Amino acid sequence: MTDTQKLRERLSDMGFEVEENEEDVLKRALSRAEQTLMNYCNCESVPEELYFALLDMAAGEYLASIHCRGGENDNVKSLSEGDMSISFGEGGVETTIDELFKRGREEMLSFRRLRW
Repeated sequence: MTDTQKLRERLSDMGFEVEENEEDVLKRALSRAEQTLMNYCNCESVPEELYFALLDMAAGEYLASIHCRGGENDNVKSLSEGDMSISFGEGGVETTIDELFKRGREEMLSFRRLRW
């Protein structure tokens, strides 16, 4: 199973369906998350112990890119047209994205190397 297929499964587990034509978006999300993790740890490859942290970070990258493109906004609780009123609920996509980016930070600290 490829990394993009595992990322698809991870997103599906969280309730987000990925369209078939978004393979390039998944690859970019994985690449960006991998680079971020390697920069944070100051290493040349991602340690296998951090693979699931990488998948969560990539899921966050994917959701952030979809959200920026104007994807679904499930954070809106109510709309009214007279004098235009919008109410936002707690959580939503932004909270999910933030949590995915934060996951694994404690684990990454174990692999962090000094930079001279």
